[in-house]
Amino acid sequence: MDPEFNFFHSSRYKWVLSLGYGIFLFLFLLAFLPFGVNNYDPQHSYTLNFLLEMSFFIPVTILVCLLNEFGIKRFFNNNTGYPFIIGWTLWSFISTGGAIFTAYNYLGDWHDWQWSSFPAFVLNLSTIFYFRFRILKKEYDAVLTNLMGGIDEKLMIHFKGEGVKDNISIAVSDFIFAQAQDNYIELHYLKNDTLSKHLIRSSLSALQEQLEQDFLLRCHRSFLINLYNVHSIKGNQKDLKINMAYSDVIIPVSRTYVADTLDRLKQYKRFQ
Repeated sequence: MDPEFNFFHSSRYKWVLSLGYGIFLFLFLLAFLPFGVNNYDPQHSYTLNFLLEMSFFIPVTILVCLLNEFGIKRFFNNNTGYPFIIGWTLWSFISTGGAIFTAYNYLGDWHDWQWSSFPAFVLNLSTIFYFRFRILKKEYDAVLTNLMGGIDEKLMIHFKGEGVKDNISIAVSDFIFAQAQDNYIELHYLKNDTLSKHLIRSSLSALQEQLEQDFLLRCHRSFLINLYNVHSIKGNQKDLKINMAYSDVIIPVSRTYVADTLDRLKQYKRFQ
């Protein structure tokens, strides 16, 4: 036995690992809501029932870890070599992930109980320890699609600025968002399938009053968005952000506009 890794088989280490893993997983689920545990609901709230359901994972995780650490591991004669530690870590991910996957499906009426889902589930669980937030971000975002018949994509939107020739018309399917720039507004839109920009002299408030379509939504003092081209949303009512199709700009939603933004999104978009 390598004395440098004696702790790997100590009772204290096994208890701390098992209890810590169970509590950490519970907090991880509450903080990041992965795997669709909140049904990708942007208005998700932490109800007592939800907290109780998530707490179900604590004893499941702790029990599996304890069985591994105090049961199976003792058959390996206190081995502390690097190959064993690496292999044991992989086994811990797979066995614990399997138990959590089973518990997850039990709570969700076995909606995802299939072998093809298991590897991705375990892989995502392993990212807890490496904090690979890019993978978690994909789970955290709620991707939206347009409701059939909600918005006429061929409708033309007519933008008129203060200048006599300060006019431009853009199809609904091409207009993405407008951003206030001092005394101007920068229109972001597609032109021949290429992202383009156009400046008109106006204020965002004046432009908002001019446009009558309710799918053109003011969500921030500096942004007016086209709900037709909303790709996904992330965050919550205190920190909601919008990802637009064809653009890398992340649109913030001011708290004063959050309720209206979510109501309008539900009117025109389908939450995946």
